[in-house]
Amino acid sequence: MKVPTNKLKDAISYYFTLIEPLYGPEESRQLLLLLSSHFFGYDRVKLALDPDFRLTESEMLSLHFAVKDLLRHKPLQYITGKADFYGNQFKVSPAVLIPRQETEELVQLAVTVIRQKKQPRLEVLDIGTGSGCIAISLKLALQDLRVSGCDIEEPALALAQENAKALGAEVDFFILDISGSSALETNPKYHLIVSNPPYVTTADRQHMQPNVLNWEPAVALFAPEADPLFFYNAIGTFAQKHLYEGGVLLVEINEQYGEQTMDCFRQLGFSHISLHTDVHGKSRFVKAAIA
Repeated sequence: MKVPTNKLKDAISYYFTLIEPLYGPEESRQLLLLLSSHFFGYDRVKLALDPDFRLTESEMLSLHFAVKDLLRHKPLQYITGKADFYGNQFKVSPAVLIPRQETEELVQLAVTVIRQKKQPRLEVLDIGTGSGCIAISLKLALQDLRVSGCDIEEPALALAQENAKALGAEVDFFILDISGSSALETNPKYHLIVSNPPYVTTADRQHMQPNVLNWEPAVALFAPEADPLFFYNAIGTFAQKHLYEGGVLLVEINEQYGEQTMDCFRQLGFSHISLHTDVHGKSRFVKAAIA
């Protein structure tokens, strides 16, 4: 790949011809403008006002390698190392899932649940915290909360701690295998447990894009093939031990398993179980309570 000149405008036009067959015209333009803004501070308006802006050799290489990554289906968020979520920017890497719009809705649902309780200093736990986007967003939205986040992966926890520090959120992160027997004995109680656990099934693989399948961490995506509800059963079992009376469990789910997830929680002894849809009308969240 060799750009005819070192003008940013020419570079964008040249790289557009390379990625357009893969991403289509609209997404290709957007991706290249986002890269321009990230690396050089030039958005669409600034580029229009200064069409002769030239890149240094180092800057040309930055754009060159970013485009090579796009051609390998690497998500833009992993190229730039950042993702927007619930009004804030989070550092991300292939060690964690890229935060998604549906999960913003999970945070908003959690905020609603917390406000309805009208209690000070509620204890909240985010299971499988990843980048920390849920836990940190809750703490920033409701400063009076005492928020914790756990994960089985140390690199994810390190990234979550970086994000908490950068955003000024006081969150306690710790490592925990939610499916291990020790998890039931060694942790305190909470008023709300929230989680976006692995719920993608093996059958879903054929419908997944390579930017997700080849780059995002499988451990955070896929449920065991033999038991799609494995993590919900583990989380529900944990929550039965570690929710206060009247406490709430709130989880994001696979849209195909709404009724089954509710049945799982029902069999574990939860009450007031409800299924909630996302902005697209898909079954996406289940809320359950300890009577």
